[in-house]
Amino acid sequence: MVIQLQTIPAKLTSKLVAELDALIKEGWYANRSEAIRDAVRNMVERKQLARLEAAVEEDIQWGLHGD
Repeated sequence: MVIQLQTIPAKLTSKLVAELDALIKEGWYANRSEAIRDAVRNMVERKQLARLEAAVEEDIQWGLHGD
């Protein structure tokens, strides 16, 4: 399976870039692209989990109260 990567423009504050570069310098990531991909992946996973939790809570409320 070949994964095709797309380039998207993004603007970051100087502070965020400095923090990103510090993580790279410390060896957490090989480069900025890898770090940003990881950050976006984590954000998407958190949002998906939040949506799932909200749906489960809605189902529970419906089951308890029929609303």
